[in-house]
Amino acid sequence: MARDIPGISDLMFPHLTPGLVAYLNKMMVGCEGVQAIPFDLIDATAVARTMLFEIAVARGQQILDGHDNADWEACLRVATIRQKRHFDATAPASLTESDIAAAEWVGSNLAHMLTYLGTQTPTERLIEAPSIPGYQWISSGHGDFSIGDTLIEVKCTNRKFGSADYRQILMYWLLSYAASIESDSEEWASCVLLNPRFNYMLKISFVDILGLIAAGRSKVELLEEFACIVGDDNLKLLSDLDR
Repeated sequence: MARDIPGISDLMFPHLTPGLVAYLNKMMVGCEGVQAIPFDLIDATAVARTMLFEIAVARGQQILDGHDNADWEACLRVATIRQKRHFDATAPASLTESDIAAAEWVGSNLAHMLTYLGTQTPTERLIEAPSIPGYQWISSGHGDFSIGDTLIEVKCTNRKFGSADYRQILMYWLLSYAASIESDSEEWASCVLLNPRFNYMLKISFVDILGLIAAGRSKVELLEEFACIVGDDNLKLLSDLDR
């Protein structure tokens, strides 16, 4: 939803400036035992970057499930389904040796980082594709992973985390907060952003990030503003913002 309708998050969080993003990114840490993938290996791949890293995430999930030997056909099927949510994606006819090496490297990194996060909260289970509730005309969806009340989002880009990444997790939090009011469910308390390509890991509580970008607005005030923005009267405004 945050990807498809960016106008909403732009209106809700205008204080998420480049300077604030740079400040938040200073909290990034690396995970011991994980190495960034070399640029020359990425450059040698033939598959489109977005597809390559979806394949890598699928491979990471296989490793977490105990499959040491890769099933690349299964990875391709999963990656293609995920890509089709946002793009007109088609699976490549085959994977080159470089494609496989890169996907295995990033997938192994991801599995290692998620395993490490699991050790920080041993009483909680790692959940794949946690539910993201909908709100009014906004349909529900799924995140990448979660552990307890911590949402985990994976970004395999060639940069540090950007404002769009922070807006996405903030929208996910806001949707969970709206659902918690309506159905007495649990809202996300914190989020981890992971980039297994470069070994970037950043964990932050939503209380802390809201204290920086909410401009004094309470959670209730943010939800009220959100309800007004997504109301039928504002659909045309959002459509104009997205053009």
